[in-house]
Amino acid sequence: MLNTSTIRGTFKQIPYWKLRGRFHSCGYRDQEVAEYIGIGRDTMSGRMQGHNPWTSTEIAAMCELLGIRQNEIGEYFFPRVEKGESA
Repeated sequence: MLNTSTIRGTFKQIPYWKLRGRFHSCGYRDQEVAEYIGIGRDTMSGRMQGHNPWTSTEIAAMCELLGIRQNEIGEYFFPRVEKGESA
């Protein structure tokens, strides 16, 4: 699991950085996750960049694939934005 206290610089400003880290820690690439949840590469890119919202079906499928528990959904899909950052 990622230790956010050691992350420096602008990495935390990337939308869904923690979710992308979860993909990689589980051994998946973005494209593999996109295929699993039934969306295309461009749609996945838009979601990961924060341009388009996730659907509840996509969130449920990713939680199943990545082992994200119900009480963790908020931290992966609805991150808090601190002043000076964008989501």
